Amino acid sequence: MTAERRVEFKINVLGEAQLARALQGRIRACSDLSPAFGRIADDFFETQGRQFDAEGGFEGNPAWTPLNRAYAERKARTHPGAKILTRTGRLRSALTGGPGSIREIQPLRMTMGGSILVGRWDLGSLHQTGTKKMPARKPINLTMRQRHRWMRMITEHFRQEGRE
Repeated sequence: MTAERRVEFKINVLGEAQLARALQGRIRACSDLSPAFGRIADDFFETQGRQFDAEGGFEGNPAWTPLNRAYAERKARTHPGAKILTRTGRLRSALTGGPGSIREIQPLRMTMGGSILVGRWDLGSLHQTGTKKMPARKPINLTMRQRHRWMRMITEHFRQEGRE
């Protein structure tokens, strides 16, 4: 008889819990979640592209705070047509799987995201948390649909692994 096991699945963005779920049931000792993590990472980077296209507002999430008037006018002159959080495209690239992206998958741990350094500052972190002069416009803001998709990917992996 297989003992009940509790598996914890947590996702944090700069220390903010985006998803924390305990899965209980008849789960064998899981030794390798990397196949599910690969599918989750693919979904993350694809969804990030849609988030940038919609300037934050998609799958039930609110749109990013509009730019203040002075900055919006200056940006329109220097980077015509560029959307919120997109000036050079480097941050979007890093968060959609291009240069600057982070995708590290191990059997029981995964790290994904992006890192664009501007001087000593990480651009994504500045936008995620905001500053004294700039409101937070979270480039990573998991939607409920994402959370549900990812939980299905993990539980399906457990089911598949249990059949082997």
